[in-house]
Amino acid sequence: MKSCGVDILGMKGFYPYCIRLHAAKAKTVSAGVRAILFKDIEAIVSEIDLSKFNEKTVRDKLQTDLKWTEKNIKRHHDIIAKAYETGTVIPLKFGTLFETKKSLEAMLKKHYRKFKKLLAKLNDKQEWGVKMYLEHEKFVESLKKRNEEIKKLEEKKAVLPKGTQWYVDKKIGELVDEKLEKETEKQLQRIVKRLEDCCEQIALSDLLPNDNVLNAACLINKDKLDYFKKILREEREEGEPVGATLVATGPWPPYNFVEIKK
Repeated sequence: MKSCGVDILGMKGFYPYCIRLHAAKAKTVSAGVRAILFKDIEAIVSEIDLSKFNEKTVRDKLQTDLKWTEKNIKRHHDIIAKAYETGTVIPLKFGTLFETKKSLEAMLKKHYRKFKKLLAKLNDKQEWGVKMYLEHEKFVESLKKRNEEIKKLEEKKAVLPKGTQWYVDKKIGELVDEKLEKETEKQLQRIVKRLEDCCEQIALSDLLPNDNVLNAACLINKDKLDYFKKILREEREEGEPVGATLVATGPWPPYNFVEIKK
């Protein structure tokens, strides 16, 4: 998102990235980015040319221009991440625009108490993403070795004539499908329960492609970060031999734990 700083026929507007507590000595977030202050909070913003970057432009580009979308969303997140280095921030939704400084300050005033409450809640906390993927064939093979009922059917199949083995194969397939769902759910419940023990809050998102079975965002107190990482290590060690891979990313600004309307 290029900061234009152009003021033609009153078309200069403001694009906010996030809200943070005012820090007089905070270093500049990025070239072309500045702070708009209200009491003891501030919005980190770029000035934009509304004749080139407006709500219609954003809406159309998001639908038709993948390169533009990737570039501008990346910049949006990069600016928030840079501001996050100076302390707690409240990320704002991509594409939020204000036509005047006055309207931006009115938003800060309207949500001032909510912003302060959120900043206090998020202080000394980090967001981490936790995802789990299943390597289907490996997980099924592990399940067959661990499940006594399936093992008995496999033994029965081994002594049957080849012409009748198809029936046992069918029974094994049905049993695997049933046990697979239950075993996956059991693992997920255990992992989520362990994460809940060390996290302030967990947000579950829609599953991703490629055998993703868990897609969670975790809000964690910094003083519990070592415990959180210990849980991840233990779950990885337990899951990898049976085809369950746990992936953690972070720390991130708390994208999944704020909800601010313009």
